[in-house]
Amino acid sequence: MERMWLLLPALFLAGLLCGVVVAVPFRPAAVEVESIRLVGSTTVLPIAKECAEEFSKFCPYAKIVVEGGGSGRGFAELIDGLCDIALASRGPKPEEIELAEERGVELFEHRIALDGIAVIVNPSVVEGLDEPLKLTLEEIGKIFAGVYTRWSEVKEGLPDEEIRVFTREPGSGTRKTFEEFCLEPFGLEVKPGAMEAKGNPVMRTRVEETDYSIGYVGLGFVFGEVEVVHVAREEGEPYLEPTKENVREGVYPLSRYLYMFTAGEPEEGSLIDRFIDFVRSPTGQVIVEEVGFVALYPVVVEEEG
Repeated sequence: MERMWLLLPALFLAGLLCGVVVAVPFRPAAVEVESIRLVGSTTVLPIAKECAEEFSKFCPYAKIVVEGGGSGRGFAELIDGLCDIALASRGPKPEEIELAEERGVELFEHRIALDGIAVIVNPSVVEGLDEPLKLTLEEIGKIFAGVYTRWSEVKEGLPDEEIRVFTREPGSGTRKTFEEFCLEPFGLEVKPGAMEAKGNPVMRTRVEETDYSIGYVGLGFVFGEVEVVHVAREEGEPYLEPTKENVREGVYPLSRYLYMFTAGEPEEGSLIDRFIDFVRSPTGQVIVEEVGFVALYPVVVEEEG
């Protein structure tokens, strides 16, 4: 398969991104290197990294540094002026908005993709079942709150073993969104003693390696030796798998936007502006899909060549 650029020839696209049409592979003396720093959500991190790598092919004089650390870190560093773009899998908290206002910083939102939070369990939980594990949002909340302590209390046919709960670290956008869907509506909180996993890759690995465990990850991290829970909003509604199609159609109960935030609206033509435009361009949205998330904007068409 060969990616076909339907909107702009590659060279012209390079010119738009860099502000100059580059016809040779060497850096002209007059071209100044620009740099930006992106920090935040480990969910958004794969999108940012892959887009930065692709963007650099068109704009080799741009230095783009990408780091994780969670949505909370992204907002904190953006407010403190330590990064140019905050990667976030949630909106800012009231206290973050208040701090930004005190510092004279406008948290400007750029939606870049859709995501679904997948609830995952170790295969030992569903061993012997002839269908996927199906849970409502409230049942998931009760597991994480410690209302249920053994799997046999959750559903008939599940093992009579202690539930091992993994949650994300404080400040995680994925944790905040998960709690907004599964805990807060039912007056629940994550139980004391729940094990914390910092970042989606660590969470997936912990659940993969720990018998009778449960956790949650962004849609782009559903792979490896884990089983995915099918989720219903409430009893009597359909149980849905966290697939791209269900997220795109808005029917999966744990769906959300993914964001990049800037300190105010970026100056038109600045490297920040050009990079975010690239992420939301047809090319960038293909990358969103390739790393496991759901495009918000039209993508390029692929044709056989």
